[in-house]
This record gives sequence, C-alpha cells and structure tokens, in this order.
Amino acid sequence: MRRVFIVVALVAILAALACASSGGPPPPPFYRPTVSLRDVKLGGVGIAGGSVDVVLNVYNPNAYGLETPRVRYRVYIDAEPIARGLYDSDLVLASGDSVRLRMPASFSYIGLGEAGRALLNTGAVNYRVIGDITVTTPYGRYTFPYDRAGTFSSLNPSLPQ
Repeated sequence: MRRVFIVVALVAILAALACASSGGPPPPPFYRPTVSLRDVKLGGVGIAGGSVDVVLNVYNPNAYGLETPRVRYRVYIDAEPIARGLYDSDLVLASGDSVRLRMPASFSYIGLGEAGRALLNTGAVNYRVIGDITVTTPYGRYTFPYDRAGTFSSLNPSLPQ
C-alpha cells in the first residue's frame, strides 16, 4: 500500500513539473488588420450598366502572417446600393506588411437611381464601401467589419476619406 502511494505521488509530481516547464512565453496577441479604402474607380460602362473596381489596402500589425483573406463588400453611391461582392484570396499577408486588394463589381444604371442623376448634374457623388474581412491567424479564423467613405468627381476624383 505504501509503495502505491509513493508511485502515485511521484507520477503527480512529474506531471506537475511537465506542465510547468512547457509554459514558455505567451503567444503574441492578435490585432485587427487595418482596412482602408484606396479607391473606387469606374472600370467601364455599357448600355445597361458598368463596372467599378473597389481597391482596399489591408495592413497587418501582427507579429505573424495572416492568411487567405476573404472580403465581403457592398458599394453605395449616396444611399443607393449599387454593387456587392465576395473576394477570396490565397495570399499570405506578412507581419507588418500591407497589400492592395482590387475587387471588381458590376452595377446597372437602374440601380444608380438618384445617385446617377446627381453625378450627371453636379459631376460628384459620395460613395461608401461597407463589408467585413475574414483572415486566418494562428488562433483560428477571425471576421471583423469595415466601413469607409469617399467622394467621386467625374471631373476631379478625390481620394477617399
């Protein structure tokens, strides 16, 4: 009986020492990538509609790479939704680095409504890109929203706000 107690005590002590020695430094924290709107460019126009290119800049502030970003986006001109999409990428965003993602979106003239008339009349409209981005980290996949706005002028396009 005494031998069983000694063996159990030794196993418990060895297990406690194994847990204590495997601690190591804590993993680095996760910081949300910074998403900024670089541009919304008119890609082309046709009889029924056209296309825009939504260009986002994504910066990784983490001490490790982020993988396979998935970006959902909706493009609004004034308050009118004109385009939406989903963009999957297989790139790895290195630590402290940034990447530009260009996402094409189609629109119809019917969907432009008042915003299209404002562009024709004044030459300028406000736009907004809303969505979310999902990235793979050492801790799993995380999704977070973004919301960016700017002004487009057919005569003198301005940078997004």
